[in-house]
Amino acid sequence: MIRVAGVTKRYGSVTAVRELSFEVARAETFAIVGPNGAGKTTTLKLLLGLAHPDAGTIVIGPERLPPRDPRARRGLGYVPQRVEFPRDRTVAQVLGFYAELRGLPAGAVGEALARVRLSDLARRRAGELSGGYLQRLGLAQALLGDPGLLVLDEPTASLDPEATWEFRSLIEQLRREDKTILLCSHLLSEIERVADRVLILVEGRRAALESLAELRSRQVGATRLHVELGADAAAAAGALERRGFALAARHERAIVVETMNGGGLEALEVLREAGVAVRSFELLRPSLEELFLDVVRAGREPGAGGGR
Repeated sequence: MIRVAGVTKRYGSVTAVRELSFEVARAETFAIVGPNGAGKTTTLKLLLGLAHPDAGTIVIGPERLPPRDPRARRGLGYVPQRVEFPRDRTVAQVLGFYAELRGLPAGAVGEALARVRLSDLARRRAGELSGGYLQRLGLAQALLGDPGLLVLDEPTASLDPEATWEFRSLIEQLRREDKTILLCSHLLSEIERVADRVLILVEGRRAALESLAELRSRQVGATRLHVELGADAAAAAGALERRGFALAARHERAIVVETMNGGGLEALEVLREAGVAVRSFELLRPSLEELFLDVVRAGREPGAGGGR
């Protein structure tokens, strides 16, 4: 559905995107994440045909057309980070305007409203809508004409928790309808419920490209065991190191053990066999956000390349 190959985009002396390559398959939910200034906005502009790459190629849709081709745009729906509509127009009038621009039949408005659960508010003025309902209206506009590809830019950035949950539920429904969704965010927690794969950008470069399953596997593999001891840590440290365990930290009466791939119980058994008194223990598993930050930090190191 999307193929980006060796794309570079410069603005004067600033290289916003550097030799970027990735592909998005049909019916996949693909997320682009990264800190501020990572190149996410420029990448979206390139995909939407609002900017042109200085090097490399981009094609979208089943016909593999460049983003600026009008035929490619007909199969694409876009929801910007900040959605604005004429305040004095009703919800139905707003969608009717966009449907007319696209040459769609009048029935397209009702279908789009139903899909985002806004049918009951068709006569409400856009200026009276809450942030969550405005974002739904933006999604309804993007769904006019039933495009195969949806591009969402920070779709819940300004929403409260309840509206965020409702919007995510709509995205999950669209996934079940086999829509191809490209979601842009600066937070991994924003997309971990819905994305199949995640592209992490750092300073315009591809720092990593992984599936959520791979990230969660790394999360489990990076588990550490924090043990509070009843005596000096020397005996515990010696017993564990003789059995091949690595210590992440050692304190006077506490140790932190690297327990990759679920070795925490084995480490506790080693301590029991050695007669070490354990007062308490806790498994420490890094969050997906922490794994993301590790990738970002590695990507900023001099000479860092473009991830997997």
